[in-house]
Amino acid sequence: MKFLEKISKKIGFTGTETNITLFILLACLIGIALNIIKSSKNEKEFLEFDYSREDSLFSAASGDPGIEDSNLNSKEKIIASQHELLDFTKEKLEGRSFDKKPPLMKIINLNSATEPELAQLPGFGKKTAAAVIVYRSTHGKFKKIDELLNVKGIGLKKLEKIRNLIVIE
Repeated sequence: MKFLEKISKKIGFTGTETNITLFILLACLIGIALNIIKSSKNEKEFLEFDYSREDSLFSAASGDPGIEDSNLNSKEKIIASQHELLDFTKEKLEGRSFDKKPPLMKIINLNSATEPELAQLPGFGKKTAAAVIVYRSTHGKFKKIDELLNVKGIGLKKLEKIRNLIVIE
């Protein structure tokens, strides 16, 4: 230990700094030794993968006749291609209409609308439409659209949904 103390005094290190420096040097030496041992085992550094089977499945599914794999039989090729294709048969799409546009909503006058007309508004049902009619009959005609907030069942979110679809005349 006297040897280390002499060296640390010459360098100007404290005892703690000397201990830390020795620890770092020891860790580096252990790392170098492990690296040398590991490289001397003659192990392959990189794993090798054979993607030829997956490539042939892909080419069979895409219909590319240029790449063939003799490891796949015809049944495997058919299964692979069927797996890759989406099934848009008539049975799967039956009852669905993709060309229909949503119905256009007409502008409704709050002061003259009937219950069925009010029930067509988004978020409205028979109960909410009836509540609007009852409010209108007890309080008179609506003067502002925001008066709808006084009707039970209508909140800010519902009012914002229908604000563009209603008018007061």
